[in-house]
Formats: sequence, structure tokens, C-alpha cells
Amino acid sequence: MKGMGWSAGVVLLALTTGGPSWAACAATQTPMVEGIQRELAVNGFDPGGIDGRFGPKTSDAIRAYQRAANLPLTGCPSQELLDHVSFHLPKVYSRSRPATPTPEVEVQEGLTMRGFYVGAVDGRIGARTRDAIRQYQREANLPVDGQVTPELAQRLRDDRATNAR
Repeated sequence: MKGMGWSAGVVLLALTTGGPSWAACAATQTPMVEGIQRELAVNGFDPGGIDGRFGPKTSDAIRAYQRAANLPLTGCPSQELLDHVSFHLPKVYSRSRPATPTPEVEVQEGLTMRGFYVGAVDGRIGARTRDAIRQYQREANLPVDGQVTPELAQRLRDDRATNAR
């Protein structure tokens, strides 16, 4: 391994010692990884955060998406994967995401696309969703109550003033 770069050594070590599969992927913190994380979350696959950093949770979410979409299971980010998760029709959703959009799903999706929510879009309203709603409500100068309403879902669909953060 002498003379090889650090990342090449990690890849070689992962491949030869049976290390974590995500370590074999050539990815660092990038806008592409962040885009994949955002799209995976919107489709109901939890990447563990939307920060552009590739790690085991993002790799697991990629594998789950690839399995659901009948793609080769690599667990690695790529431009091709970003294009697929963003534009492929019909959309491929996690089984945890309701097939029919509900106000809860629409709110989580709108918050995710604007950078307020980082979990999987699954229609379940917990502490992370309520915190994200409150953040959005504060920034949009709305009454802050952390509640999902059809009006909030509509506002997120229509709101072009609050761009992705």
C-alpha cells in the first residue's frame, strides 16, 4: 500500500478484509451526495441526514432504494443514481411512505426540499417533524404551533419565497 493515497488504501483494506461495504465507495462530502440524500429522504428512505457526507446510513438507504428499484446493489453514490432517484418514473418509494399523499407526507416533503427536515418522508409526525415545522413557521412569519394542517401543506406547495436553505 506504500505510495497509495489514503482513500485508495481504505478501499483496498475494505475489499481485502471484509470491512464495511460503504468504505469501498469513492465518495466524500459533495453536493451530489447531498442531492442523493435529499431525494432518498423524500422517497421515504432514511439516509441519516442531509449533509453531503457519505457514510453507512446513506449507504444503507442507497441499497434499500436500489433493491426497491431493481437496480444493482452497490450502496454507492453516483450521478446515475442521483438521476434515477430524481427523475425515474414511476417514482420508487419506500414501503414506509404512504402511496397516497397525505397532508403529513406533503408537509414532510416540502420541509425536506427546503432543508428543514432531514428524516425519511413517511407521514409519521414526531419530534423532528414538529421541530422542522416550527422552524419553517418562524422563518415564514407564520404562527408557530408545530402542527400539520392542510393549509400548511398547501403553503409549502405554493411557497416560492422560502427556497432551499
